[in-house]
Parts: sequence; C-alpha cells; structure tokens
Amino acid sequence: MDAAALPAWVNGAWVAPGAPAIAADDQGLQLGMSVFDSLLWEAGRLRFLDLHMERLASGAAELGIAFGSAGDALAGALHPRVALEAYMEHLTAERDWRDPLMLKVTVTRGRPGGSPTVLVTARRPEPLDAGGVVVALAEVQKAAGDHHEHIKSTNRMRNVLALEDARAHGAWEALFTTTDGLLSEGTMTNLFVVLPGGRIKTPALEHGCLSGITRLVLLRELERVGTAVEEGAVTLAELAAAEEAFLTNTSQRAVPIRAVQRPGGEIFATNLLAERPVARRARELVLAAEAAEAASSP
Repeated sequence: MDAAALPAWVNGAWVAPGAPAIAADDQGLQLGMSVFDSLLWEAGRLRFLDLHMERLASGAAELGIAFGSAGDALAGALHPRVALEAYMEHLTAERDWRDPLMLKVTVTRGRPGGSPTVLVTARRPEPLDAGGVVVALAEVQKAAGDHHEHIKSTNRMRNVLALEDARAHGAWEALFTTTDGLLSEGTMTNLFVVLPGGRIKTPALEHGCLSGITRLVLLRELERVGTAVEEGAVTLAELAAAEEAFLTNTSQRAVPIRAVQRPGGEIFATNLLAERPVARRARELVLAAEAAEAASSP
C-alpha cells in the first residue's frame, strides 16, 4: 500500500486521505502557530522518541501551546506521544504495515480559546542515490541571531521555496548561508564538513541552525568514541576546500554530498572524496545508537 493512501489521526479520530479535518479558524492554519516533528518508525520502533518529544514540547511552549501530560486522563488523548502510539497500533493491527515510515506529528494552538489540535500523518522515507547527493546554495539568506530559528514550526515558506528551487536545478537539498556569509543548515538537514587533515566542523546552533536530532545523536557518539568535532563558524571557503561533506537528518541519517552548486546550477565544490569514510562512519554510529536505544528499552 502506498503511504499516500494512509489515513491521518486528528484529535483522536481517523480521517481518510484528503478528507477535511482542521477547523477553519485553527490558529495553526490561520497564523502558523504550530510545531511539528518527524520521526522514523522502523522495525516496530520510533527512533529517538524521547529526544523528538523534548524538542516538540520546547517549541510548543514558546508558541504558547500546552498539551498536558501523556499520563493525564483528560489531556492524554491530545498528547503527541499518545497520538503516535495510536497511529502505530492502528497500522499494525488493521493494516499489518511493516515498511519504514516517517510519522509526522503536528500540534497547533487550535481554535481561539480551545484545546490544541494534534495530528499524525505518514509518508515513506525518500530513496536516495547511494553515490551521494548534489546540494545547492540557496539565494535567500537567514538571520543567524533570530532565536525563532530553533523552533521547528510549520512556518516553512522560506525552506519550501529554497528546496523547490534547488530541485528545479537538479539538486536534492538547498544550503542556507546567514546574512554574515557563514553556512548554516539545509532546508531539512544539518551540515558537516571534513577539512584537509581530518578536522570535522559543523555550524553552531547560534548560526541559525535547528538542533537536529540526528545531529545531536551523532555529536554525542563522536564524542564517545573520541572524535573531535568543532561547532562554530563554517565558511564557504571551507566547504569549497573540504575533502568530504555530508548532511544529517532523521529519515536518511547521514547523506554524503557529492557536489555543491551555486544558485542556477554552477558547480561550486569539486574536491569531495568519492570514498566518504567519515560520512560512512557517521551513519554507522547513528545506527549503533539506534540499536543501543532499542536494547535499553522494553
């Protein structure tokens, strides 16, 4: 079955694909006052569920969205963790779904004066070329000092337009720079570069980055195995000189970059190694962290 044919879960009710479900005056729809997180459901488990829920709750609090406790009999039905569990149980019991899915949980402020709206939707992880991806530098820049950048909200217009432009020119992802000319992040990924001599760098969060869950897990794992990573300013010159570069996100874990292009398609970085040993090691560490988490939980 195609994931596009799967229902949505909205405030405790199942909604058929394409059917109306959100109130016209929902503040998430009208004002963009909503947060979301996308989790990988694979082998019967949601990967790094606690970390995703912590980020979602933090963003919701900043937008004045309160969804209570998962253990509260009244609030529990509208808790994103409960919603995700209900979705998994439904697919497992009713449809015998076994393939990996990306489950997206969205929490809005709901109607004025009302309760939050909680919904879950699903899609398949995007298949990628094993040889790596092309990324494009986005024309639009972001303000590194904007503290709203760390909220994973549904205000995605800049990211969506940048990604659509990149894909129109043959790239898989778009990379943002800040107004001070430093690299920040992708529209749906975090960036790592490997400089000559083996130095690994990633833009610091204060340079306009969302704190990606896979980024966080990878940094912890690299520290555990004694591999240093510099979190700080990453320049375009460093990207151009890098021996290797890769992206991280929940659905793909670690994605090697094989080329970087400027807006319009001109190739910018050409020195990236075909072997990509650091990207390969990064993926292995994330997979090992997932296995360790699974082994430590019921």
